[in-house]
Amino acid sequence: MTQLKVRLTGDDAASVSGAKISELRQISNALRRTGDWLEVVDGIEDVTVLFDPLKMSPDKVCASLMRVDVNSENEEEIDEIITLPVVFGGKDGPDLSDVCKTLGMVTDQLIDALCRADLYVDMMGFTPGFAYIGGVPENLSVPRLAEPRKRVPAGSLGLANGKCGTYALDGPGGWPIIGRVQVDLFDARKDQPFLLEAGRKIRLVREGQE
Repeated sequence: MTQLKVRLTGDDAASVSGAKISELRQISNALRRTGDWLEVVDGIEDVTVLFDPLKMSPDKVCASLMRVDVNSENEEEIDEIITLPVVFGGKDGPDLSDVCKTLGMVTDQLIDALCRADLYVDMMGFTPGFAYIGGVPENLSVPRLAEPRKRVPAGSLGLANGKCGTYALDGPGGWPIIGRVQVDLFDARKDQPFLLEAGRKIRLVREGQE
């Protein structure tokens, strides 16, 4: 693992950076296992922890983060590629045609490029279960919608600003929607209800096109 960089970002927060996205995922898992932190938040380039300053001094926090014990027993699970079947276009991808016009592509070109790409989850947010997915080819960058939608159906796949985004739950959103994932991204019956997590590798597969 590369040399980690640790810094305090507030009176009750600190961050760890300087590692690859897959390594950051292992770090965040290891930090959660310790039970020392009020919250562990995955980011694109770092992992942030919130702590109780009455129980942990800044020096102790930094020392704990520098010697985080990354257990490799889950590396195989982390490296597993999650396949997401997607129906592109039509009612499931109402913005696909406009996105292709903006990019100067036909739909097959765009879909094939996304399905060939080695994608991965950068981070989670802005709503519960929403996954920011990196690895999108640089030539597939389009802007967000001028007017966000008040409701985007769960499972929708968006494309904006050089990333894909998946909506695990119904909600508002401003990403152009190009398709819909055909597996549940949220299942309340499971201990881990959201299918996607930061650091996960993703493969899109064309399920169909309307």
